[in-house]
Amino acid sequence: MTCTLVIHERLSSAPSRNINQIILLFSLTNELRMTINSSTFDLDNHIAIINHGDIFNIEQGQNIVELRIPLVYFYMKDTQFFYHYFDRHLLQSNLYIKSLLFNRIHQHVSDEIDDDDTISKIIQTLFKEAVVKHPSLYTPRMSVNHPSFTKALTFINQHVLSYITLSDVAQHCNISESYCSNLFCRYLHMNFKEYYTTLKLCRALHLLLTTRYSISAIATEIGFTSHTNFTNQFKKFLNFSPKQFRIRLQNIVDKPQLHFTQAIPDHLLSYINQNTRLEQLAIETTNIHIDHFKPQQQTQTATAFIRFNTFNELFHYLFNEYYNIDLSYLPHPTVLINDLSNDWMQHLNQNLLNLSIEKLFDKNISLALTIKSKQQFDSVYQMILNFLNDTQDYKKHLKQVKFMLIFDSASMTPHDIHLAHLKLKNKHKNIKYGLIIDGLLRHFKTVQETYDLMHRMNFHFYFIDIENTNIKNLLVDKTKGFTHTATHFENYLRFIQESQIPSYKFVYSHLSKRCFKYTNNGSLPLQLSDLVCHLTQLMKYGGGICYRLFEDDSLDIALFNKYGSLKPIMHLYQFVAAFMNEPIEITNNYMLSRKDGDYHFLIFNKINDRYLSDNKQIFKLNNRLNTQTQFIMQTLNHEHGMIANLLPQDNNPRYIEKHILKHLDRSNYPKTELYIQQIQHETREITLKHDEVKYLCIKPT
Repeated sequence: MTCTLVIHERLSSAPSRNINQIILLFSLTNELRMTINSSTFDLDNHIAIINHGDIFNIEQGQNIVELRIPLVYFYMKDTQFFYHYFDRHLLQSNLYIKSLLFNRIHQHVSDEIDDDDTISKIIQTLFKEAVVKHPSLYTPRMSVNHPSFTKALTFINQHVLSYITLSDVAQHCNISESYCSNLFCRYLHMNFKEYYTTLKLCRALHLLLTTRYSISAIATEIGFTSHTNFTNQFKKFLNFSPKQFRIRLQNIVDKPQLHFTQAIPDHLLSYINQNTRLEQLAIETTNIHIDHFKPQQQTQTATAFIRFNTFNELFHYLFNEYYNIDLSYLPHPTVLINDLSNDWMQHLNQNLLNLSIEKLFDKNISLALTIKSKQQFDSVYQMILNFLNDTQDYKKHLKQVKFMLIFDSASMTPHDIHLAHLKLKNKHKNIKYGLIIDGLLRHFKTVQETYDLMHRMNFHFYFIDIENTNIKNLLVDKTKGFTHTATHFENYLRFIQESQIPSYKFVYSHLSKRCFKYTNNGSLPLQLSDLVCHLTQLMKYGGGICYRLFEDDSLDIALFNKYGSLKPIMHLYQFVAAFMNEPIEITNNYMLSRKDGDYHFLIFNKINDRYLSDNKQIFKLNNRLNTQTQFIMQTLNHEHGMIANLLPQDNNPRYIEKHILKHLDRSNYPKTELYIQQIQHETREITLKHDEVKYLCIKPT
């Protein structure tokens, strides 16, 4: 089995499933448009990665470099390879991979000694940067917006080891056989038999590589009707038999060799000569010239909402001496009370309530209340009037009122919300308003009608529970562009962009681990890089985000653990404070801002570094700073700032005395270091380990 490289002047192809190889594609002239798993996109100067099992076709391509690497070389690198896939979005070393291939092409053309390590280096880079763990054997999900066809594909994927027919699939989806067949042609441009057979062959490759099962046993295992049928289908799609495949495996060499399938035209060589030939991995060393600070975008401050179910939970937070909760780390902290039952006023002491509200406002914390009925609004309306009458400093505007009313469109009509808003808005101008739009999406036939109403209301915030399955299905069904395969945040961002409403008005109303793509729907732990990316996205697009205050058994993101200790996200909020409402320079592994004369850096691992725990990054800070310049660095990692590593990991209830927690909490803060520059213009080198974040403040003299 050989690795092949070919350069196409023009390239287009019909949809087919990629079997027994990983394919890398890029255009020398940035002219490549293709479809992978029903998602179509332009690659520009990026490298496309086509995984084993992916369905792809080239829509249009010119001057295309195509590299094919057999699966066995990835399996030799990692025997768990079939439980992973490569994500092109994670690949940061595009230039490095291109340079390896360009160097190899030059060697080939010039008859120089070949570099035997080219393919090995590319495989290493893919594993280091682009690999994503999959909970089961990797089977790609098709990006289609048709509920019946999505159901059909799911059914097929679940029964790939059985023998099913098109009739079985159609019956499962309650559609006709002909209509089901048409769906395959419409969305995948292939028939059911080809889709199903090639999917089985992918599973066959896994068994041929990882087991010593006989060919007949494998045929039976994956649901072929006979040994002969399996062999014929295998030869049809791979051009050799399963037996020949195993014979080839016996002749595999440790170092994969690269072979050129055709001569390379001179005019294409000129494109290659124009490209930079790099000598090192992009991820290993990052050179930063801090004097060349070029801000790329302006960030904004998002509101941090902290969810409480009832007022009793709020009182528990405010008056329980066991907890010493400080929310000053957060931007615009706002307590959000979700449950205001109709009789809640009857059980609340107005003096206690006023004291609690004053205590919140004095801490610079706003109070938001979810209103679900006209009766609840009337109670809240009276409560606010009583508070203003009883607290003269707020009535006379000596202190700022920080109330917010959030109307729930699932239980209140737009007319009732409008009347309530009119009734209160003239009583105090500083009161803010928000709208939970989930009910509007269910009520209106189109998403545009929801947008139109939001424009007319012109509230301060709009809340959407994008992680709610019903909401996602509504968006997918009603509007093109929303897909089941997109991440929650990708759909959220699309919703914002298509609304034509400023992004700072939107609130992500329910954040869980499911929002983060590489936690595999919450099954894998969050890494610090996940949280950094979350906060950077907020600074770019979001008006607000909702957290839980205390960690519980759910997948919801919380700010504190159940003992009241800071979780890493709170430390990160401290780090990013220097980047809020500031022009910043941002790359895939650092942020840089210049504030109050100081340089501020946030240095972090890429998401993909979760795979290799020994991975390190080196940052070289080139500068023209004078002696006595101070470098203040804070490091957040598993030893500093992550108290979870010091506490029992089970969920058994236990009481830990406060003084013991206090001692443990001493390790729950980032490590702080101070460096004084002794040599003028000295390059400062910083090493970043796996799952680590560093904040650096440079104070020039």
